[in-house]
Amino acid sequence: MSSSAHPPATVPPTAHRPVSALSAAHRPATVLLTALAPAAWGTTYIITTELLPPGHPLFAGLMRSLPAGLAGLALTRVLPRGDWWWKAVVLGLLNIGGMPLLFVSAERLPGGVAATLGAVQPLLVAGLALLVLRDRPTPWRLAWGVLGVAGVGLVVLGPDARLDAVGLLAGLGHTATMAGGVVLTRRWGRPPGVGPLALAGWQLTVGGLLLLPVTLAFEGVPERIDAGAAGGYLWLGSMGGLIAYTLWFRGIATLPVGAIAPLVLLSPLVATAIGVTRGESLSPAQACGFALSLAALLAAQLNPPHHGRSTSPMTSALTIAVLGATGTVGSRITAEAAARGHRVLALARKPASGHPAVTPVPLDAADPDAVRRALTDSGAHAVVLALRTYPADEDFLVGVTRTVLDTAAGLGIRVLVIGGAGALRTPGIPDLLLADNPAYVPAELRPVAAAGVAQLRACRAHAHPDWTYLSPPALLEPGTRTARYRRGTDTLLTTPDGRSRISAEDLAAAAVDELEQPGMDRHFTVVQAAPE
Repeated sequence: MSSSAHPPATVPPTAHRPVSALSAAHRPATVLLTALAPAAWGTTYIITTELLPPGHPLFAGLMRSLPAGLAGLALTRVLPRGDWWWKAVVLGLLNIGGMPLLFVSAERLPGGVAATLGAVQPLLVAGLALLVLRDRPTPWRLAWGVLGVAGVGLVVLGPDARLDAVGLLAGLGHTATMAGGVVLTRRWGRPPGVGPLALAGWQLTVGGLLLLPVTLAFEGVPERIDAGAAGGYLWLGSMGGLIAYTLWFRGIATLPVGAIAPLVLLSPLVATAIGVTRGESLSPAQACGFALSLAALLAAQLNPPHHGRSTSPMTSALTIAVLGATGTVGSRITAEAAARGHRVLALARKPASGHPAVTPVPLDAADPDAVRRALTDSGAHAVVLALRTYPADEDFLVGVTRTVLDTAAGLGIRVLVIGGAGALRTPGIPDLLLADNPAYVPAELRPVAAAGVAQLRACRAHAHPDWTYLSPPALLEPGTRTARYRRGTDTLLTTPDGRSRISAEDLAAAAVDELEQPGMDRHFTVVQAAPE
């Protein structure tokens, strides 16, 4: 990790690969894998109406959740710890416990009406994300969310669509609980060392246990379960249950919340496609709606064309606010920026300045109002957040980061976050963060690494379009300024001798370089370059 107390890590030779190519391929693959979840859920309508015994939505929800959850627990052998016991219960109630409502709506409403209610989820997610994550929906994604609902409506609604009050309430209830589950899953993330399969197993088990007594009390077991129904329950519990939710939670942890929610549009589109394969035809209006929904889904994966982070050079003198200006990295960024002719505001509890271009600003970073006032009055072009706490204080770090992003968004200034190496991907194993890899992060540094990961997630969940997260390599310590470094993206880089290190002085040079000449990557890392 980024500490002089942690020895440099050695990466196996097989891990050397073009990092940029790996990163470019990672997001599309993640989107496609995540999309398999709502695609699988789109088969619920045909499975429910054609295979399952009627009148047993609670039992269907139970069979979709409890066996799958127990299988997940058996495969991972990981149980929640600490506050994750109650968090797992809350998430299980939202993501899984509302599942019978889906079967109620599927039974009482035409598939098209139920699907349209589900298509409202991206808009509900946008509203909840604003309240819980302070993630302001961009007009781009909000507009496409509305168009996505309209598109689904054109596809699946017709003049003969019957509206049942109970079915409507059930469909809206399921959509609302799933939206809440998405936002809270994004807010809480996963405990260190816990993968998406374990998280899915916890929630499916919780949801199943909550449904078990209710099902036995109000419905019981269907009198007859034939081979078709058994196959339907097996499909819903496997592909529609454990596999789908594992992929879904994996996607929530890595994709922007505004991009993942519209993927639920795939559910009604898949249901429609299944109908076409069974001999149904699409009218011109339905075909236009299908295309519109697909366009909305794809457009949500793109950054708004006029709201992306600026990549224009800022080589003239800047005013840079450095929060944490007396720390190992913050002090060197302050010195580096001042030496290049920039005006620096050194924000710290007890700032000091021996340079005429550096203005000390006493500040307690734990006071959100003080942070807002300091940045508002600074006239800064950019703010560098270079804070770390030992021992780790994740809530403090995430809270300060959100305060800085909130304020910077209102002022229209850039934010450069000096984060942790734990947020980087393991070379050769892109799905494994360094924070979860004991080969890089020993147990005593795990809380520090987890705090850095949470900080990056807070950045990704925020609506401010102009932030960058710089992860140092595995070893960061004071040293010599050479201004020679190699830049990568979100995967750990190494030197030719297999180590991953950089001096704090060269990290500061890379940080000021990024402010002067912004790169294209939201998350990047650097490593010491080989001597010439």
